[in-house]
Amino acid sequence: MLQSVFVPGFQPVTDYPLLRFHRERQGIVSETTQRALQVVLSASAPEYILNDACLQEIRRLSESSAQEEVRELSEWKRLWRTLGGKSRRELEHDLQALIGDYANDVAGGFNKQVYTVASRVVPPALSLLLTPESPLRLPFQMLQPHKLLEALAERLQVHGPLDHLRKLAQVGTMVCVPTHLSNLDSPAMGYALQAAGLPPTTYGAGKNLFTNPILGFFMRNCGAYRVDRRIRHELYKDVLKTYSQVILERGYHSMFFPGGTRSRSGRIEGRIKLGLLGTALTATVEGYKRQAGVSKGAPVRPIFIVPVTINQQLVLEAETLIADYLKETGKARFIIEDDESAQWRRVVDFMRSTMTHTGAIVIRFGEPMDVLGHPLSETCESIGPHGQPVDLARYFWVNGKPQAVAQRDGEYMQQTAASLSRAYRKETVLMPTHLLASVLWRRLGQALPGLDLYRRLRQPIDLHVPHSELVADIERLQTHLRHKRHYLGPRADGTPEQVIEAGLAAFASYHTEPAALRTPSQAVTIGDRQLLYYYQNRVESLGDEQ
Repeated sequence: MLQSVFVPGFQPVTDYPLLRFHRERQGIVSETTQRALQVVLSASAPEYILNDACLQEIRRLSESSAQEEVRELSEWKRLWRTLGGKSRRELEHDLQALIGDYANDVAGGFNKQVYTVASRVVPPALSLLLTPESPLRLPFQMLQPHKLLEALAERLQVHGPLDHLRKLAQVGTMVCVPTHLSNLDSPAMGYALQAAGLPPTTYGAGKNLFTNPILGFFMRNCGAYRVDRRIRHELYKDVLKTYSQVILERGYHSMFFPGGTRSRSGRIEGRIKLGLLGTALTATVEGYKRQAGVSKGAPVRPIFIVPVTINQQLVLEAETLIADYLKETGKARFIIEDDESAQWRRVVDFMRSTMTHTGAIVIRFGEPMDVLGHPLSETCESIGPHGQPVDLARYFWVNGKPQAVAQRDGEYMQQTAASLSRAYRKETVLMPTHLLASVLWRRLGQALPGLDLYRRLRQPIDLHVPHSELVADIERLQTHLRHKRHYLGPRADGTPEQVIEAGLAAFASYHTEPAALRTPSQAVTIGDRQLLYYYQNRVESLGDEQ
């Protein structure tokens, strides 16, 4: 049984680091520029760094016909042609200017008034949008915002050790690292932080999202920083990592998706990208270095990591994501340019469908850990495997003082990534759609033995599973999952009949073709096999054999 410790009250946190971001922004940009310059020059000569950036940008922009990018292409070509005739000092000046432009473009913003409006208006407005009621009832609903919030809290639930996290956020710097299923995850996480009584965070968002004037306005003023995923050269990535490290060192709570992009297969993230995640460790080392150099014993604000699973009964972009995953050419695609999240009608249809189901989205915060994966006490002290306190600083000592060591720290981050992967599997909440898809996919495999995935998706078959057999299959799966101590979400922890009804209702409420549907004889048959595969992957990726 999934227990929640969240009681909706919407008592916003009134004192949080982002309140000082506006007056510190220029200093953050300057510090990011200087430190990123030092980092890249310690690894290579300025002409090589600039040459690589120029060639990659020229290649990228040459494929575009947009007028703005044509002008940008001309500037990159001009810079590239002049590299050979410049002195080292001139090259470093150009490199610093480029890094400064990137840092200024990346750096976000925060406006207390805009955030206050968003935090007060968005939850009831979101609930109003998502509540499948007649338009004639809207005026009456708007007069009862507390009921709208209650409806939203019922359908988008927040679980986890929230009391512990609230205490830690007062003494440490929080890094939330959620799983990633949909483009709706960022606003869902914003709501979850507010509902949980946790402070707002900075977070990276695709630069393309800022082109929407309304969405861009709120994102620019509510802590988001811009990430241009079209730019692939290492210099830009170094600027992003340096920016993340600088804001962590300054005590700004942060959030990023360590999977890097949405899970196209529907599986729980097993491969963690260490780029931005690694900045939590490098910021920690820098903190210890400053402590040792400025005043021995001076306190360091600890940085702690919070794994979060976002669990959805339905996923907005499931059809596009799984189709992309199954295409051989899709394996190399990083950004899906046109999917359901870009189609407002599909978004609204999805929202309204989602809000007809209790507990359709469950966001579960996991147990916090330090940057090396140790659990934490209520005062943010690291705890060892036998319950003893751990002096985290000693893990970074070299000859009696803290020091960054690339190979050692890389191994540390691999251990932390493994801890995160385990936490994701532990904190995943399974929904009726996942359970129903899992047993039907197993049935399909039994009916088509010896076929690989792609043949199983294509092979014609008329498979009808009698209701009584499906009930038995669901019951066996529930027993197995409970034995393994996995979380079953709303309706998924009910009777097998309730699971079947909830799963079928969800599938029928949104997708173009349901993954499963009931026949006139009350049996259940398979519809869209790609969707069935997508939703069953959530169970399969737990790694437990049934």
